[in-house]
Amino acid sequence: MTYETEQPVPTAVLVGFTLRNKRDPRAALDDPLEELRQLVLSMGAEVVGEVFQRNMTIKGRTRVSTHLLGLAKNEIERVKATLLCVDDTLSGSQRANIEDDVGCEVLDRTEVILQIFARRAQTTEGNLQVELAQLTYLLPRLRGRGGKELSALGGGIGTRGPGETKLETDRRVIEKRISHLKGKIEQIARRRELQRRKRRQSGMPLIALVGYTNAGKSTLLNALAGSDAYADDRLFATLDPITRKAYSPAIGREVLLTDTVGFIERLPTELVAAFRATLEEAMYADLLAVIVDASEHDWQRKLDVVEKTLVDIGASEIPRLLVFSKCDLYPDMDGDSDTIVVSANPLLTGVRVSALTGQGIDDLWEEMSGALA
Repeated sequence: MTYETEQPVPTAVLVGFTLRNKRDPRAALDDPLEELRQLVLSMGAEVVGEVFQRNMTIKGRTRVSTHLLGLAKNEIERVKATLLCVDDTLSGSQRANIEDDVGCEVLDRTEVILQIFARRAQTTEGNLQVELAQLTYLLPRLRGRGGKELSALGGGIGTRGPGETKLETDRRVIEKRISHLKGKIEQIARRRELQRRKRRQSGMPLIALVGYTNAGKSTLLNALAGSDAYADDRLFATLDPITRKAYSPAIGREVLLTDTVGFIERLPTELVAAFRATLEEAMYADLLAVIVDASEHDWQRKLDVVEKTLVDIGASEIPRLLVFSKCDLYPDMDGDSDTIVVSANPLLTGVRVSALTGQGIDDLWEEMSGALA
């Protein structure tokens, strides 16, 4: 007789830093490790220790300074951690050198995000995009440690990924697999384009909900469409895009609402490329509802990240409406809560809503009706 036993939850120490002689947006944050902490929790690990150094000078061998690496090693030994998570992108050799120095598995910020995506992908399309992103990330990291590099994303916390069967594959085979995945995703992109043509012929407007991860997009979609899409208070709870029909009393007809994958600061380029077909849902929308969780103290910085991402994916010219979500969590905003300047962009009108209490939902429909008109 065999008994199933639960895998122990990995315990992680976080490592972060700001750079010397370089403008680093993390330097102004009260808690610069907050986002990495939330990412690691979403990945399924427990954070048991943290070390941080300001004004650090990069060291080529490990990227992390000798001083910070020493602090990390002491913390790992003190709390008996099984994982070290670095809030930056590492080369394959840098990660391997850190592992040799600290004696446990190391993941950089990109790998943590890829781990989350591998755990959350539910559809065939999502799994194809995640594998493409993983292999694209791993390909330049094959030198030096071979199989160890390939197993990095699949090891440690038991996520789906390239897996053990690919440990002995070479660069040529991986490149062939990447080409195959791109072909499959291109087929999906063509099907999406056919769907968009049919939608345009029907004249039904498409409103894409975009925003920083965990801004409340899925919960707002459910409130607007009366749907039951999965929503959770964690980073990247929604990975696969969800489209629902909803009747707008203000518009007087049905519209399509699409919930998109959340954006994040320093979004890995591998993810942007792999999820291009998914992100195109925002590129071809008639209106972008930019969702902002204004209960967060750094919501303006995150809004700037969203604006930059929209520019990067070619969606900056689409009309958009600013939506301040979760307004039940904050009494009021500093200054004028109706208008705000985002970087160099023109004034954007904002609507305060709460998907949980229903506050502002009617106002939001009115604003979306005016924007579409």
